[in-house]
Parts: sequence; C-alpha cells; structure tokens
Amino acid sequence: MAEFIFSAFADEIDASFEVQLQSLNKLGIPYIELRGVNGKSFTTLTDSEVEDVANLLDKYNIKVWALGSPLGKAVTDCCAKNQTALIRRVMDIGERLDTRRIRMFSFYPEEGDSFENFEHKAFNLIESLLNEAEKRSFILCHENEKGIYGCSQARVKKMLDFFGGRLKAVLDLGNFPFCGEEAKGAYALLKDYVEYLHIKDCDSDGIIVPPGYGSAYIEETLREINSDRQGDVIITMEPHLINFTGLSSLSKLDDIKHKFSFDSPYEAFAFATDKVRRMIERL
Repeated sequence: MAEFIFSAFADEIDASFEVQLQSLNKLGIPYIELRGVNGKSFTTLTDSEVEDVANLLDKYNIKVWALGSPLGKAVTDCCAKNQTALIRRVMDIGERLDTRRIRMFSFYPEEGDSFENFEHKAFNLIESLLNEAEKRSFILCHENEKGIYGCSQARVKKMLDFFGGRLKAVLDLGNFPFCGEEAKGAYALLKDYVEYLHIKDCDSDGIIVPPGYGSAYIEETLREINSDRQGDVIITMEPHLINFTGLSSLSKLDDIKHKFSFDSPYEAFAFATDKVRRMIERL
C-alpha cells in the first residue's frame, strides 16, 4: 500500500513566494516543486535570493521535493552550452535547497527535420544533461508534454528504455489527453521508471478540468499505484485551473481552455487538492 504525499507547484496560487508557502501550510501540503518565485523563474534567482527562499522554506516548514526546471524546453538546434550552463545553475540551487530531483523535458523538433534526426539530436542532448547530473548525484525526471519528443506513451517508453533507468519519469497523466493521446495504461507501461506524478486533468477535447472530471485516469492510476507500491509516493498538484503568473512561459495561452471558473487561484487549487484527497480516501 502506498502512502501518498502531496507536493505542489504553488506558483499557481500566487506569484509571491511567501504567499505560496502560507497557502501550502493552510492546505496541509508539506512539499513544493519549485518553479516560479516572486514572478520569475527560480533559475534566474541570485545567490542572495536563493538564501531568502531557503529562509522562508525553513520559516514555514516546507521542503523542496523537486526543481521544476525548464531544461529541455528548447528546440534541438539550441545552444548545448546554454543547456549545460542552465543545469549547472539548477544544481547549485538544488544543493542549497536540499533536493536532488530536477524536472526536465525532451526538446522540440527543428522545423522540417525528420523524426529520425529529431530523435537522434534529442537523445544526444539528454545524454549530455544526464552526464552533468550524474557528476553531482542529481536525478533527472522527464515530464511528458505537448510538442516535445516525449509527448506520447510510446515515445516516452522508447526514450526511457534507451537510457536504461538513468532518466526517470514524472508521469503527467493530464498532458496525454492535452496532446490528443490516451492516458489509460500509462502507469502500467512506464512504472519501472516513474519517480513521481504531476496531477492535472484534461477532457477528450483538450480542455483543462479539475482532477477526476476528465480523461486522465487519475483515480484509476492512483489505485494501480496503491496496489503496486509500498511506502511514500509523491504527487505534485499542477491543476492549471486558472491562469497564473508565468503560465505564458509554460504553454501557449491559446492552448489553455477551461470549463470551470473560480473566484481565485487559491480556491481553484484548494478545490483540485480536495478532489484528489477524496480519490485517495476511496482507494
């Protein structure tokens, strides 16, 4: 039986980092997946600002589960040196904030490139990032997402098999239907590599909905995990139920459509978290 523990992309609640942490305390969520801090990417923080983040984490007794980095969110003809510099800075921050997990992506294709060339280039870039991470004992965790190499179950499986366990998976069930892909069966296919989950839901039309209202098979997957795993399983809430500061840097806003409305980002986040807690109670 699994012990599900909540983490969160709390920048969906508020741009202010302190308000994020206050909100997580109110919601009873002990971990954060660090992404947006005071309206900007954590990767751009100065050393002094990272110290401020560390002090606030201590003040509110919140730990960093993973770093929600933008690594790999670039076309394959990007400058590899820029990706190397980025991962080194992310690791510096991870060491200060006591986490060794880094969320990453698997690159966008160059216009007109063949799939074979795209795959070769993407895998080479990922290999270079893995080499950097392994020098400092960091774990790279790939998130499936629209438009990148790892957008479908089959591609993610091929990539993870290729790297033989060196690259882990962040399973984002909602991103499969958002890409027009099937979410059912994803955990069974990828479970040997799954490090943790992101929680969002999306209906068959690609519209973001609260957890349990769409086609992401969240409760069914939690049930599979509950029967399959022992001990702690981290789930990071990323419901995307309302536009928030920094969303435009993560997705094309034209792609983000909602069926539900909420009075505030906090209300939306609390609603989503409660729905997942109710799922876990039913397992």
